[in-house]
Amino acid sequence: MPIVRVDIALRKGAEEALDPEFYALSGGIWVEERGASVLLKCYPTDSEAFLSYLAKSKPPLNRWKMVPEEEKDYVSVVRRLFTPVRVGDVTILPPWRKTKRKGPVIVIEPGMAFGTGRHESTRLMIGMMGTIDVKGRRVLDVGSGSGVLAVYARLLGAASVAAIDNDPLAVIAANKGFRLNGAVDILLACAGPGALKAKFDVVVANLDFDTFRQHGRDIVSLVDDGGYLIAGGIEKQYAPQVTPLFEPMTPVRKKRLRDWYGFLFRLDR
Repeated sequence: MPIVRVDIALRKGAEEALDPEFYALSGGIWVEERGASVLLKCYPTDSEAFLSYLAKSKPPLNRWKMVPEEEKDYVSVVRRLFTPVRVGDVTILPPWRKTKRKGPVIVIEPGMAFGTGRHESTRLMIGMMGTIDVKGRRVLDVGSGSGVLAVYARLLGAASVAAIDNDPLAVIAANKGFRLNGAVDILLACAGPGALKAKFDVVVANLDFDTFRQHGRDIVSLVDDGGYLIAGGIEKQYAPQVTPLFEPMTPVRKKRLRDWYGFLFRLDR
């Protein structure tokens, strides 16, 4: 039986910044990477409402087209095409795959675009987390998405790990990921950084420049004296504007992967 899908072309990485309403209206989503861009194949149950949302979104998501398609068993498609990802010393894989590679493993159920380790910003974050001593420290993952960074902090030996995201769908995805990795001791909340009053030794935040511009001060307030902030999800054109957002923290390291940057800061009052 034919169905109608909506294809949306975006620059790579933009899919991680889409709001909860997009996901609520889009139905199932298949994400295809195409070099510097991605193609989102959406299967809305109410096409009219979804297209109305696309037209009113800011900025408008106007690079779309409707495509008739025969129904498929997408569970089997995902299982066939989703392969393990190696990021630094860690392997990220779906629950139905095994690996003979040595080193830590993170299990992620592929779903909406909340992070599966394939994006450059996630790779940068994992790489920079490995440059500091996380063992025995209190870690917070801000904007946790699927929870990859929170699980990695736990694998690195953090004394405690907490994760927050203001998107309820991301929190659901992270909760499932924590269970798959036997990491149910990670504290998880649907909240923004301004809602927390605690201090942490290490804060990791893989977000975007606009979010950092709005919430930079709140994020800095979560870092304890002598602690670290790792900030990722910064596109090349915004990199020169990042450091002032996190004053009075001291920049320690900056790393680039293609058009994306990650930053390491330390708080020394």
